[in-house]
Formats: sequence, C-alpha cells, structure tokens
Amino acid sequence: MPFLNVAPHKVFYTDTGGDKPVLIFSHGFFMDQTSFDLQYEAFGEDYRCIGWDEMGFGRSPASRNYSYWDSAEVLLALMDKLGIARATLVGVSKGGFISLRVALMAPERVKGIVLIGSESGVFSAEQHAEFSELVDAWGRSSNEELTEEMAAISELYLGDDPQKAAWIQRWSKRDRSQINHAGHALLNRDDVTDRLEEITCPALIIHGSDDQGVDYAKGQAMAAGLPRGEFFGIDQAPHGPNMTHPTLVNERMRAFLESENDQEDGPNGHPVYQSN
Repeated sequence: MPFLNVAPHKVFYTDTGGDKPVLIFSHGFFMDQTSFDLQYEAFGEDYRCIGWDEMGFGRSPASRNYSYWDSAEVLLALMDKLGIARATLVGVSKGGFISLRVALMAPERVKGIVLIGSESGVFSAEQHAEFSELVDAWGRSSNEELTEEMAAISELYLGDDPQKAAWIQRWSKRDRSQINHAGHALLNRDDVTDRLEEITCPALIIHGSDDQGVDYAKGQAMAAGLPRGEFFGIDQAPHGPNMTHPTLVNERMRAFLESENDQEDGPNGHPVYQSN
C-alpha cells in the first residue's frame, strides 16, 4: 500500500497512474479518500486520479496537531513525489479548505479547483462550539455512546441515501483516538475570504441546496469572490453531493475540466452563474 512520509506526517494515497491530466481528490471531515469512488470510476479512463487520506482519517495516522496550511504542504509533497507538476484539485468540505490553500501557496501548480460543499471562511461561534463538542466526543466515546452522532454525520453528508449504513459501520471499526489532531485544524482554521481574488485559476463551486454543514449562500459568495468562479447548485442535495448525486456532479465536473484549457487562456473575471 502506498504511503508518503512528510515528517512528521505519514499519509496513505491511491493513484490510478498513467500519462493523463491529473485530478487530486481531498475528502471531507470524518470521511476518507474512498468517498470519491464514484468519481474515480467516472474519470479514471481519461484522467490520472489521485486520492489521499488526510492525517487522522482512513489509513493516515495523526501524530500531532496540524493546520490546513500544513495539509496543503503535504499535498504539494505528494505531487512532488509522484512527479506531478500541475493538477486540478477537487475538494469536499475541508478538502476544499486544503485546495484553496494550495492554490494560494503554489498557484503555478494548480490548473483549476473544484470545491464541493466548502467555504473560504470560518465557523460561527455557535458552530465552533458544536463541532468542538462533537470532535471531543468522537475521539473518546464508545460506538454505543456515538450512535446519535454517527447517524447525524451520515445524514449531514448523505441525507437519506442508503450509503449511510456502510459509513456508520466503517466509523465503528476505526481507531478514532487521533481525531483531535484533525479537529485542531478544523476548529482553528483561518479565514481566507479576503485572499480569494489571488486565486485566478478556473474554479467550479458545487453546492447542495440542503447542505447543513456549509450554508448554500457561503458557496455562492465564494464563487462570486473567485475571479474565475462558477457556481453550480444541486437541488435537495446534502453536504456530500459527489456521493448522493454523482451523475450531476460528474457531468458538471467533466464539462468544467474540458473547458479548463480555454478558460486558462481567456480573460479573468468571466460571469458567475448558477444551475439547479
């Protein structure tokens, strides 16, 4: 199994390989790289698809606290190891936080970004308190004590999709003791909204209208703040529409990817639009 060592971190990744345009997928909080299985299947023939488990999730351990800027450095190190000069970054929720920071740190390495159920800002005081309590409980409680929390998180990402049961089973089998290290990044992230204008690559923002994790309006505002941002809304979709509405997400992503080269050569500041 492929792992990358970037002291003090060790991360698990998957790579479909091949001499093709590169897509790098960064998952949401509580999830892992398998949450993009339907995207690997849809894009694997035409793109080199790379997924990775961020520290504290899936198969990647977390040995200490870190920030999303640290995660961005790990992603860039992964690109270096795999000989990738440039890639399109796809991020769900906190995976979008990481993708934004890579685009700010190394714009020459980023061909485009696709941000799903994500935002550029930070939690409200109420959200911060709720997630702080949840992260703490996730790391110290038994499966029985977390029954309601696991059900709530699965509903947040998946709504009433039948995939919920499989994710609850997966979480119940994992070592969750290192979640506080990942929680530190989530709860202490900085607001990069004022820097969105620096990100001039093509950007596609996908957001579900029923997203209870990141307000729909925040996705719209982020698209408006990105010089080359496009907004695509999905009616009645939850926080993880790449899993619950893969056909819509994949079709819109493919159209975006196919137009990236033309967009790169065009003028900055094309109009933002919404599709339902």
